Amino acid sequence: MIWLIAKKDFLLNLLSVRFIIGFVLCLLVIPFTIIVSVDNYENQVRVYKIEQAQADRELKESRVWSAVRPTIVQEPEPLSIFSTGIMTNVGNKVKIAFWEYPLFPSGHTITRDNPSLNAFFSIDFSKVIAILISLLALVFSYDAITREREDGTMKLTFTGQVSRISFLMGKLLGLLLILLPILLFCYLLACLIIVVNPGISFSASDWGGVALLFLTSVIYMMVFLLLGMFISSRVTHSSSSIIISLLCWIWFLFLMPNIATYLSQSISKAPLYDNVQAAMNNYDDTYYKEYGEEWPRAAQRVNMRGLSYNNCNGDGVEYLELAGGPRETPLFHQQMQIWSTPVMLNNADKKWALQRDYLDGLMRQQHLQQVIAWLSPSELFGQATDALCHTNANCFLKYMESLRNYRESLITYFKDHKLFESISYFTGQKLEDFPTRAELDAGDQDAHRRYERGNSEFPYLDTSGVPRYVPQPVALSAALGDALGRLCALLGLAIVLLVGTIVSFMKYDVR
Repeated sequence: MIWLIAKKDFLLNLLSVRFIIGFVLCLLVIPFTIIVSVDNYENQVRVYKIEQAQADRELKESRVWSAVRPTIVQEPEPLSIFSTGIMTNVGNKVKIAFWEYPLFPSGHTITRDNPSLNAFFSIDFSKVIAILISLLALVFSYDAITREREDGTMKLTFTGQVSRISFLMGKLLGLLLILLPILLFCYLLACLIIVVNPGISFSASDWGGVALLFLTSVIYMMVFLLLGMFISSRVTHSSSSIIISLLCWIWFLFLMPNIATYLSQSISKAPLYDNVQAAMNNYDDTYYKEYGEEWPRAAQRVNMRGLSYNNCNGDGVEYLELAGGPRETPLFHQQMQIWSTPVMLNNADKKWALQRDYLDGLMRQQHLQQVIAWLSPSELFGQATDALCHTNANCFLKYMESLRNYRESLITYFKDHKLFESISYFTGQKLEDFPTRAELDAGDQDAHRRYERGNSEFPYLDTSGVPRYVPQPVALSAALGDALGRLCALLGLAIVLLVGTIVSFMKYDVR
């Protein structure tokens, strides 16, 4: 009997106008969304290859160790085609520095060539699914019970041996049979566009993630199907049911996420980064003041009468590259470097304490927003898809933490090889190749030749032993574990709605 009721509903909905409109809408929107997402991903890959080649070249073409500051370029995530998460708001590269911990990436974000068009391309596949499938589920289910009552078929059905549970399960099965093909069609169409594109290559783990995305979408669809049926079981007219269903849809998809963001910002206050930056600048000012006080003492230790350069490049913070000049100049900078390295690293630790407090405040705020947003099934679905696509805040935080660990391994390498205290830290010229002041005063021609040497005369460093950053791919099990709480919450909500619908329908007046 359940199958007969489901078959009747399936055939009735299959020939309806709403099925045709829903199917055509998916046929138009899904390919456009995926094509735009694929185009964005390919642009990111092109930018990644260019910037990665530049980062490799900068590392290989360093003549002094102070210039060895690896730039880590994040490889685009293939599953971001389905859900961009927070990746639209962060950069793609981080330059590892000794004077500061990496906090946020800089560089290219997911934008188009024309910035004024970015707003029109900000929606991704998962958001489209969240909007379309929830709307279709409500459109098909809002009159699942009221229509039968209004047509008089419900009273006739119950005159036989059909139980209310069988009737309700048959209606639910019929709705699933009509909506599942539409959802499956959306995913198959998206996968087809990806497969035929030669510039995209998905791993087995990525395809596993797509399968989990589909399962998540099915559970999400079930929630709104049961919501529509529950509303239909609580009212007597389809007109009332459709109004309530649409109000719930607007509340869950558009109002609740914004309310959650507002409440989280109001309840959990995060410090302003301008204040954090001002406090960090104070630490830097103290460092530069102490640096200036150490200057004459270092000059006295090497008997330097005056600082003299022939060729010198630097950024005023940490990078210094010099060649030529008198021997007292590299000896002086060696003394300053020996003094400044521990002070600089300690200063970075102090600044990181401020940055960490700021980051913790942002994370508390974000966590609160997610907790409040759990009141919306669409937000649960969005958080789950971001986790499965490795584009959520947790994946980003783990990535940044791995960069900070890499910075520590780089510092350890420099310390172990005594590079901070070596003159090769800031010059490619050997110390004995620098002329002394006495040789210069004597008018030695060879001394003057060595005095006028340039940085480009020296070979590049052998950086093959420098630790390289190796990104750790997110395992499918880890992504599932990250999304499991949201999936369980969606499934639990579906079960609650199912039980509520059954209880409500058992008391429903069929007259």
